Amino acid sequence: MSSIVAGRFASIPEAEHAAQKLYARGFSVWDVSIMSVDPGGARPPGVLLAARAKGDRRDEVLDVLREGGASDCEAAKGKWEGGQWTDFNPAHAPALVDAAEGECWPIPGQGAAKGADGDARPAHAAPVAEEAVAEDSTGNEDPGSELEHYVDRQVASHN
Repeated sequence: MSSIVAGRFASIPEAEHAAQKLYARGFSVWDVSIMSVDPGGARPPGVLLAARAKGDRRDEVLDVLREGGASDCEAAKGKWEGGQWTDFNPAHAPALVDAAEGECWPIPGQGAAKGADGDARPAHAAPVAEEAVAEDSTGNEDPGSELEHYVDRQVASHN
């Protein structure tokens, strides 16, 4: 398995420009591949530039991709043969390197949120947020301390 870094571009010329920058930094034509991604998979449509890179060279590729305007930069392990990512599957969701960590919680009191696929998701954070914020004034001058006390109680109850 090869270590692969990729990014999505809006057009082929943008991807080719980024590829030229990688070649100027010593990457071989056997290490860089440009392919089209059609709509209908787990990835947005566009032009994907993928590069085989190890160690610190992965960060170098990411820098070039970002400077070139790539979005949805990802890190992957895959089969690389003849200058191509041969086991690339657009139906599999990418492991984005720029994705925010953790899970986004819905705003309390707004019910279920809609996922990317349009399905309703439960408002699982609403009860936590409602418990964490006192609805009646406690007379405390520091509103953040109520949340801090709640978190401390939760940590203590799970230890």
